[in-house]
Amino acid sequence: MDRTLVVEFPWFSIESDLGDPATWGYNLFTDTREIATNVYCQEMKLDLSGYTQSDLTVGFRRSFEQLGGADSIFWLSYNPNTDAILENTIISSVPFNDEQLVAACASSPGFTPYPAPGLLEFGNFNRTHVIHGHFEVKYPNSTIGAGAFGSSGNASLLNAVDNYYSSLEPTAADCLYCYRVFATPAPADNRDGAKRITLPAKRVILDAFTVEEPDLEYMMRLKRSYELANQV
Repeated sequence: MDRTLVVEFPWFSIESDLGDPATWGYNLFTDTREIATNVYCQEMKLDLSGYTQSDLTVGFRRSFEQLGGADSIFWLSYNPNTDAILENTIISSVPFNDEQLVAACASSPGFTPYPAPGLLEFGNFNRTHVIHGHFEVKYPNSTIGAGAFGSSGNASLLNAVDNYYSSLEPTAADCLYCYRVFATPAPADNRDGAKRITLPAKRVILDAFTVEEPDLEYMMRLKRSYELANQV
């Protein structure tokens, strides 16, 4: 039976207090939390328990994203060599802890991890458990921005990297874990740096279906889902 599953992430907006040392302030009413220095996360769950209680497997034909407005960045000065904005959108049948979400900014989950000393491995799962994955690296659009990078200005953002790595693999998990992770430049102090960053709300739509699998195949998938859900 056909299903449309939808995940709604709120706006992300941070602004420097221009102090010395500067810190980012962010809207606490948008379900955003800081999980490391200059790394933020929005998270929620997509309930599939009604399907699993009926012994149904949920499959996926495709996934896509919609944005609820325009993005923007304001700066006192901006260094494009160091001040990229990273965004990783993950819908997984496996939960992530904060350290794994931070590591996802360097190496997308489901791939061979980037071989950097001390970089956390993602645990005992692979590409099949990342139902939807989208990794982006954003920079200011200097062609229509106001002001040069070396002086005060603002611009919309362009994607220098825009990678989808969704597996769209079927699952017997009772929920999907949904994350939107941001890694930002250091906030501006009263001399230089990024002053304000705003990214619009994001909607992820999963074109899904439910199916009744043979008992053995379903039980093996169900067993694997429970093992992975409890590994974190």
